[in-house]
Amino acid sequence: MERKKFIKQTLLTFPALYLGSSWLFSSCKKDDETQTGNWRGDVIVIGAGIAGLHASKLLMNLGLNVTILEATDKTGGRIRALSGMAEYDIQLGAEEVHGKNSEWYKLVTSTPGVTLHIPNGEDYYFLNGNLKSETNWAGDSVLAQAQTFVAAATNYNGAEVTVLEAEVAKGNNPANFNITNALIGNEYGTSNSRLSIKGITEEDNLWESGDDNYNLKTGSYKDVLNHHYSGVIDKVILNNAVVEIDYSGEKISVKTKNNQTYTADRLIITTPLAVLKKEIINFIPALPAEKKAAISKIGMGAGMKIILKFKNRFWDAATGSIIGGTNSVIIWTPGLGKSNTPILTTFVMGEKAEYLSNLGSDATNVLLAELDLMYGGNVASASFDEVYIIDWTKEPYINGAYSYPVVGGGIAQRIQLAKNVGKKIYFAGEATNYKGHSATVHGALETAIRVVNELTQD
Repeated sequence: MERKKFIKQTLLTFPALYLGSSWLFSSCKKDDETQTGNWRGDVIVIGAGIAGLHASKLLMNLGLNVTILEATDKTGGRIRALSGMAEYDIQLGAEEVHGKNSEWYKLVTSTPGVTLHIPNGEDYYFLNGNLKSETNWAGDSVLAQAQTFVAAATNYNGAEVTVLEAEVAKGNNPANFNITNALIGNEYGTSNSRLSIKGITEEDNLWESGDDNYNLKTGSYKDVLNHHYSGVIDKVILNNAVVEIDYSGEKISVKTKNNQTYTADRLIITTPLAVLKKEIINFIPALPAEKKAAISKIGMGAGMKIILKFKNRFWDAATGSIIGGTNSVIIWTPGLGKSNTPILTTFVMGEKAEYLSNLGSDATNVLLAELDLMYGGNVASASFDEVYIIDWTKEPYINGAYSYPVVGGGIAQRIQLAKNVGKKIYFAGEATNYKGHSATVHGALETAIRVVNELTQD
């Protein structure tokens, strides 16, 4: 989804601290290099998100027989758009392209009608009951402390603790905890109280895709999928959730909720980590203990976007983001630089997402009340027009936002999750990316290439 957007924007004055060591790993073999082997046989791919679609395309290009099973009625996974609320598609899942050095950037920029830009907006911070632009907060010691902590968070070398524990240990002012939670925990798909500060340092030190973050100027990511994967999408069998995988024999047998059975020589699982955590699929024999441990030691939890449309814009036209609300956490203007339709996207992860999710439709009133508090009077409530809520935790067979490192986890768990089982079952998807690009579309694409390279070896 949105990983690194606000960390990058907030830390432009800290270039030495932001991803400074990622280029130390530039000599390593990249996961986007296709080096397939000569093995040929029948393959089943479970999941039609970007990892499943890309892996299937690569396998089909090699002439392999591929069966693609998707549990839901949609392809694209956590890439999804909302049409009709504005004159452009609003991205409900993945929204940014992180850097030029990725397969995703290549796919997006080679799609007819799709262009990218870097919106030039100013961040506004809600702190101590006041909402002001970053420019107008200049010199404030509390915000400066928050920004300094965020800048150093991905260069941490202390004990294995959560981000919040590290912040408390440092003696930071609790007044800035909403800011730091927005800029770190929320952006990594959770809350500071659940996120490993050593884990994000470990992952950011491997980041290679580039520092710039791009948003859509024209077109939609669904256009990208339809253009590059049309032949694959046509082959996807929808509404066919897998309930059992038997890999005890020479052939792998896959049973679905529809009482259908499919067989293949090898299998790729690209389902979101939360699905594996729920143990929706029964494995025969059971997955190895190390695999189960890895699944349990990588985090993935609640996440949602709440799209609010208003009759009139009450925020400054140059606003990029509104950061630090108690419940809204981070709000941004998705139409900045391309539309005047007054729409705000609220992006909420972790504990705050759990709270709003439990409220159902009442979550809208909570957010409107918070905007009223920020801007004064009932300006937001009076101007409110319509809302769309995408609660990824409640989306069947997705059940969450994206993966993040927990205390006691780390890259080692992603490596273990990515390992194949008996050269029969292979794992792809953003949670299996151990090169620092987890929780991103381009990271999921890298794992698709990795798994096809691995699977086709004799």
